[in-house]
Amino acid sequence: MYHVERTSDLSSLLAQADLWNDLACGIPFRETSWIAAWWRQFGQGQEAYILVARDQDNAVRGILPLYVRNQSGSSRTLAMIGDSIAYSDYVSVLARPDDGVEVAKSFGQFLANHIGSNDGWDMIDIDGVVEGDQPMTALMRELRDGGSMVHAHSRMNTWFRPREANWDDHLKRFSKTQRRKMRRWSEKVGTVAGLEKHLPESIDEALSSLDALIDLHQRRWNSVGEAGSYASAAFREFIVDCTTDFCSRGRLHLPTLTFQGRPVSSELHFVGGNRRLYCYSSGYDIQQTELEPGRILTVETLHDLYRLDFDGIDYLRGDEPYKKRMSAAPTRVLRVLATAPSLLPRLRHAAWWTGFEMKQWMRRRTGRKLVEVVDLA
Repeated sequence: MYHVERTSDLSSLLAQADLWNDLACGIPFRETSWIAAWWRQFGQGQEAYILVARDQDNAVRGILPLYVRNQSGSSRTLAMIGDSIAYSDYVSVLARPDDGVEVAKSFGQFLANHIGSNDGWDMIDIDGVVEGDQPMTALMRELRDGGSMVHAHSRMNTWFRPREANWDDHLKRFSKTQRRKMRRWSEKVGTVAGLEKHLPESIDEALSSLDALIDLHQRRWNSVGEAGSYASAAFREFIVDCTTDFCSRGRLHLPTLTFQGRPVSSELHFVGGNRRLYCYSSGYDIQQTELEPGRILTVETLHDLYRLDFDGIDYLRGDEPYKKRMSAAPTRVLRVLATAPSLLPRLRHAAWWTGFEMKQWMRRRTGRKLVEVVDLA
């Protein structure tokens, strides 16, 4: 086991970017670029609750970046930095793969011993854990063994499509009809007059492409009466900060399709240290449906797996039909909750569980898909 200390000094840890990002194992939503941008926009007035695991030589072996999300009276709920509106996926204990489980167990024991005190917690609520994450499973088991109630459920999946040996092998995974469509969409770039694809080569170009994406995204959702993700000024600034930082690190892929000089489709991908594209946001021109710019750029991005030597594409959370059509494989995204073994937290959990079961009953009555309860044993 490792020695665990708690700190609220997030900035000092983020300043050690090489150390932090090494422990993040190349997942963009765990890295300093993402965490620091989120904290700047959404961390004001919040209390950071960071656990740091050190070995006998005092070297940092793991980090658990939590914060106190709700504090009413003596009640304290811990959540992962990067949650809520950002919809961060693949959140986890930050540790190298060879000792992630041991680090997680140390964090679990620390949390089990700091319940209900002034610097402790009553509930832990972490969204964006991917099923099969061994360190997070180990953390929750330690809490359960310490007397806490642990619950996990899933509303949707992440979807990952690995690359094949080459583009022709990639196409073989699809039906003959789908292959024909994908070839037709891909051939439009370079054959349709005025249709061009652009990849930014500087931060200024990246931010210009991002502005185009945001405009396309907002117009699409506003047209169906929805506010759109970028209606929040804080969220927009958060994405601008992330785009700037990832671009400066050479970890951004932001293709934009233009037609007669005007953007008609754009996709925002963060590039993992594992050379995986994480498809975070997109937009297309709803006035150009006959051109099919969204489909063209989707296929162009798949083609880029081979042109630019990416390992695959992760479409992240959400069960939109196109992800299955792209032959991506699903993995459940979990929300995990732990409730401290004391009266008031148990009463809060009982109230939450009653509401959860009522919603499940309504889903059964209306034929909607049930939220899946997941066993972490």
